Amino acid sequence: MSTSDQPQEPIDGLDSTGENALTSSSNSNTSPKRPRARLGPTEIVQLPASDSEPEDDDDINVEGADSQREGKGASEGDGDFLKDYPDDTEDLQLQHLRIKTNALSALNIPRFGTHLKRLCLRQNELTSPLPSDVFDGLVELDELDLYDNRLGSRVDDDELKGCKNLTSLDLSFNNLRHPPCLSSLTKLTVLYLVQNKISHIEENDLDWCSGTITSIELGGNRIRSIENLDKLTKLEELWLGKNKIRSLENLSTFSSLKILSIQSNRITKLENLDALINLEELYLSHNGLTKIQGLENNKKLKTLDIGNNMIEEIEGVSHLTELEEFWASYNKIPNLQSLDSQLRHLENLETVYLEGNPCQTNDMTGYRRKIILALPQIKQIDAT
Repeated sequence: MSTSDQPQEPIDGLDSTGENALTSSSNSNTSPKRPRARLGPTEIVQLPASDSEPEDDDDINVEGADSQREGKGASEGDGDFLKDYPDDTEDLQLQHLRIKTNALSALNIPRFGTHLKRLCLRQNELTSPLPSDVFDGLVELDELDLYDNRLGSRVDDDELKGCKNLTSLDLSFNNLRHPPCLSSLTKLTVLYLVQNKISHIEENDLDWCSGTITSIELGGNRIRSIENLDKLTKLEELWLGKNKIRSLENLSTFSSLKILSIQSNRITKLENLDALINLEELYLSHNGLTKIQGLENNKKLKTLDIGNNMIEEIEGVSHLTELEEFWASYNKIPNLQSLDSQLRHLENLETVYLEGNPCQTNDMTGYRRKIILALPQIKQIDAT
């Protein structure tokens, strides 16, 4: 059974949905499971091709295909290919269009200011700094998606201060070496910084959002330690997968935290989780754990992912009465003897993953039957 069959949390936001199209809509009804700076279904509108060019989006350059058309946008002689969109447009998707920074002003995005709620500029060629007037007056803008561009090494307040009411900002897959400094964004609750080049967070780097931020994604960076996040006391989700973190530390101020993901790091011990009394989901797969411990105060846990470690025994979870998902595939658990004492009485438990352990590989014929007998409340064993 492949490990890819096991449910995985999105470590680094690799759920790109970019298409070679310009899209817009007056409303969006799709709500993903977790808040994302993504847009719902919209009407697809292809950019017009000139008579001299094929109708292939890969050949369209929003700034022009040659020097004679530079700065003129996708249609001949006109840089504002949004000119036919009404001022009351609420959603704009400008993705995968090769838009460069010096072409943004010609789009006159501020004219949508009192209506535009969601703006997607993912998978373009935007570089820093963004002109300070490009987003002026976008007072209704709620979500801004700048995923997969060339921004860096830091995004500063002057670049986005026109979007002062943003609640969700996606700066993933850029060239950031430092977290953004955006003091004008006083309502931001969700910040995506996935797959950048951030190696550490300096003291006060994120003070500007400490009173509002509830979810921050820092997966796929170069972070070596959890530090200088302690002022983000309203955090409910902290995503740190695929970094170089060696220990669980500096978590004592996160009493509101519900989701903690530190998959694919270098952690060898479960510790310092005492203050996380509201934690519901803990993802620690692909680390170097050898023992399940330190969860005494995490009584609200519903999902525990400790797959792909070096754990030798199921222990330390018998008190987790709200546990629904127990993922412990690909460890070194030799037998199923502890199921009765640790998991049998957990009435909410529905899913158990233990494939890839010696208890499965050494007993292929009896493995599933033994789990069913030991845990009659279980609805799912592994990926089947």
